[in-house]
Amino acid sequence: MKKYLSALTLGLCLTTTLTGCPAVLVGGATVGTLSAIDRRSTGAQTDDKIMEVRILDGAMSYLNSQAQQSKFQPTLSVISYNRQILLLGQVANENDKNLVERVARSQPAAQKVYNYIDIASQNRKFNHVTDDSWVTSKIRSNLLHTKGVFPKHIKVVTYNGVTYVMGILTPAEQQTATAAISTTSGVQKVITLYQTFENTPNSTTGNP
Repeated sequence: MKKYLSALTLGLCLTTTLTGCPAVLVGGATVGTLSAIDRRSTGAQTDDKIMEVRILDGAMSYLNSQAQQSKFQPTLSVISYNRQILLLGQVANENDKNLVERVARSQPAAQKVYNYIDIASQNRKFNHVTDDSWVTSKIRSNLLHTKGVFPKHIKVVTYNGVTYVMGILTPAEQQTATAAISTTSGVQKVITLYQTFENTPNSTTGNP
């Protein structure tokens, strides 16, 4: 595993951070357009898209090779928001969980990594996946009708009954969003990973 990680880290380090670009090619595919209404800089938006792809591809290559030795099929979801990375999924052991985190931390643009990957002996059932998707859709619908917050500034994902919330929000927006999400039908637990937005002319939410 150390040999694999060293090679993977070298490949990642050779990739410089691509900031300020409207669209970026990753593995031959165009990484979507950037949003002008996003509180993240265009550079941060680009970095987020690149890191999600690179971490997922790099980590899953190793995890899938390990899965051949066991009957457990690992799953992984990578969400990057303003260069802060959220890791979700299921792996067979602590070593695999730590490997994914090291891959994420090896990204030059990564500023923070939240590792909420579960160690599990069996994969999630289909109804768990659909329940999570349903809860997330209800939260998004609720936020559309919540005064004081703009849904486009909030990233919501639900995994195994836990709802994770990211976004660049003022303290007042954070309180409003958390209250709306927590009271949405079906929500069991909420973990907030906000970044504070200072609504001033000189405010910044990260590097360009």
